[in-house]
Amino acid sequence: MRIGNGYDVHRLVEGKKLILGGVEIPCEKGLLGHSDADVLVHAIMDALLGAAALGDIGQHFPDTDDAYRGADSMCLLEEVAKKLDKKAYFIENIDATIIAQRPKLASYLPKMRQNIAKKLGISPEQVNIKATTEEGLGFTGEGLGMAASAVCLLSEIQNYVGADVMMGERNCADCPGCGKGE
Repeated sequence: MRIGNGYDVHRLVEGKKLILGGVEIPCEKGLLGHSDADVLVHAIMDALLGAAALGDIGQHFPDTDDAYRGADSMCLLEEVAKKLDKKAYFIENIDATIIAQRPKLASYLPKMRQNIAKKLGISPEQVNIKATTEEGLGFTGEGLGMAASAVCLLSEIQNYVGADVMMGERNCADCPGCGKGE
């Protein structure tokens, strides 16, 4: 099993949409970033990539590449899921927290869970999302920006054919009861 954590922060500005977990939330300000600035999805992607020892979103989707200007973070999340599939990892669970003074997010959290689970090919029960304020303290408390943190647990898919091949490379005397070489 492998654990990863992720964190992201973006400034709130007028004239941008507020998108969190793939949900557009009515608000007079949105998050500023090279992509759609979905801090929740960015934190989750970094947690997943970190757990798989695949670097971070800046390596895979750099803000210096115009191909990602205005990118839908949910599409990038789907790309991360493909990278995990190639490495034979599956997601046990994700736990994330959005840190924002406002707007109130509780009614949007179930849809965020569904969106994220769908893009990752997992059950919504494997995704937990919470929202909290910082009681008026710091940049998020003052309404200057939003942040999100996430942790995840990955497991490796066991390849039983691969295990049989590996057994052929070892001395079966080291593995009593395997039935080979006895």
